[in-house]
Amino acid sequence: MDGLTIIFRGRDADRGHVEAFAGIESAAGIARALTLIGHYAATGSVRHRFPFDETVQFYLEGTEQGSFNWKLTVTIAGSLALGLATNGLYDLGKLAIGRAIGEEPTGISQQVDAINKDRSGDIDALVEAIEPALKKAHYGIGETMNEIVIEETRTRRVLVKFDSASKRYLKDSVEADDDVQDVAISALNVNDRTGRAYFLDLNRTIPFRVSRDADPSTMTVLSAGINRYANKLPAPIRLTFARVEAVDGRLKRIIILKAEDVSDSE
Repeated sequence: MDGLTIIFRGRDADRGHVEAFAGIESAAGIARALTLIGHYAATGSVRHRFPFDETVQFYLEGTEQGSFNWKLTVTIAGSLALGLATNGLYDLGKLAIGRAIGEEPTGISQQVDAINKDRSGDIDALVEAIEPALKKAHYGIGETMNEIVIEETRTRRVLVKFDSASKRYLKDSVEADDDVQDVAISALNVNDRTGRAYFLDLNRTIPFRVSRDADPSTMTVLSAGINRYANKLPAPIRLTFARVEAVDGRLKRIIILKAEDVSDSE
């Protein structure tokens, strides 16, 4: 068995305790997010509610000796649909949780990086599924602790850190002005009218939803864009969209109002 450590820092935590309800809420939120990630690793499908596959299970084993750090162990009771071992499972958690709090994680394995590219729609769905749990995990930040760090117990490699900035990113959004930009469509779910677009200026992908009031040709243009992206061909698509930003101005997601194929333009 291998494990993770949940570390509370600042405020009450530095005095060896945290307010009970906040601490339990935070641990429950982290546990639920990890369970959702484990279910996806085991089955290859994203699930939002119980029952979850029991191939991957996390166990609370009390506190680390001499501290208030909580220890978790993970057991993998069979082969996983994604073919991941324990370290890969942790990297999947680092990717999904990091993206949910507005970060693009570095230092993940090639295997998980390939999953991120080949199953980008799944990763987006997983991020959406764990967001409520992560909001719960941040419950006591700013009140009874300043930050929560999740790290591998043996190597002390930090997977993710929650603090006031990540709390604001999760909980607060601002509807900003409309914008127009040329992007590449990297993922598209036609049924849900969702996906991801690669923004060159940000050097990362941003999730989108297509407005029900969007221009009638929008879905057709987006479908053509994802086909060219899949075939590794230049695929500029000009989007007109409404911005949804974090309170610090970072772009969280967009609502597409119109898509135009500009691949033949200068």
